Amino acid sequence: MSKIITLYNNKGGVSKTTTLFNLAVFLAKEKGKKVLIADCDPQCNVTELFFASSIYDDPDRELPGTSIYDAMKPRFQGEVARIDVDSIDLVKSKIYQNLYLLRGDLEFANAERYFANAINQAITENVHEKNTYLALSRLLSGLGKEHEFDYILCDVGPSAGAITQMVVLSCEAFLLPLIPDRFSNQAVRVLGRIVSDWVKRHRDIAKTFEPFKMDVFAGTPEFIGAIIQNFKVHSGSSPKASYERWQKKIAATVRSSILDNTTIRKPITLTAGNVFIASIKDVGPLAPTAQVVGRAIFDIHQQDSEKASSTGYKYYGVIWENWVSRMNDYKEEMAKIAAALEV
Repeated sequence: MSKIITLYNNKGGVSKTTTLFNLAVFLAKEKGKKVLIADCDPQCNVTELFFASSIYDDPDRELPGTSIYDAMKPRFQGEVARIDVDSIDLVKSKIYQNLYLLRGDLEFANAERYFANAINQAITENVHEKNTYLALSRLLSGLGKEHEFDYILCDVGPSAGAITQMVVLSCEAFLLPLIPDRFSNQAVRVLGRIVSDWVKRHRDIAKTFEPFKMDVFAGTPEFIGAIIQNFKVHSGSSPKASYERWQKKIAATVRSSILDNTTIRKPITLTAGNVFIASIKDVGPLAPTAQVVGRAIFDIHQQDSEKASSTGYKYYGVIWENWVSRMNDYKEEMAKIAAALEV
């Protein structure tokens, strides 16, 4: 059975999409898992990353594969009760074996009103809205079963809207990406309540499905842990004092907002230990270079470094060795996240 995971934070700018893409590549390339990236964010950033190597010089070219909006449109428009996953054309990565994409679509922003109506009306006897409420979960689980994916990683936008609500509830678990600053701390203060309210609402809705003999998804995503990233370090490996202070504050907020919230599931290993399952240092020029060539940050080739060079030549010697060291550090953190998914 596929494990459906999302990285969620109601605050933007926390490297959510970058981390999700790199985790997907790590699972596919380093762990040999069959992985689907489902781009559920109307901004389509992870789709851009996936196709970066092929569309960098031609951003207007038509993308292959079925978009998530095209896949779900027949349900939104009431043409079908259930989406036929056999009709969906997934895109296979040209770089990474075992990695696939259900691509994003700017038009998927329209799904906000369809899902909002479903969330409000599925508790009634309206079968149309009940089927729409189930649609995303059915789609993801159906694709997982049809293609035997080990993992489905869902990218979502930094909001508390209806699309994000349906994605998070349709997942088995979620990770929380963060950066060590005041704004992340503020976001986490309310995040636990947001997810808790979604789960409680789902429970009420799920009770109404039984008379209609309709199977409803669990709607109880497990909090696997937080990922702190983009912090600066001293010449050694310890975070600078200003970042370390915010890291401690945020850890306390995660505990009070999420770990102490009895509605949200979490593993015993997490409640007993550090809330951060990975700590990712600032990677400097590696991230934009990886975005240009469509590779994972830990898998940049030496030839790719010419994209970051002011001379247009690839890096050698100490400079390239520094890049390799940063890539290895990043890869180690991806390994920690991957390990947490298997617990």
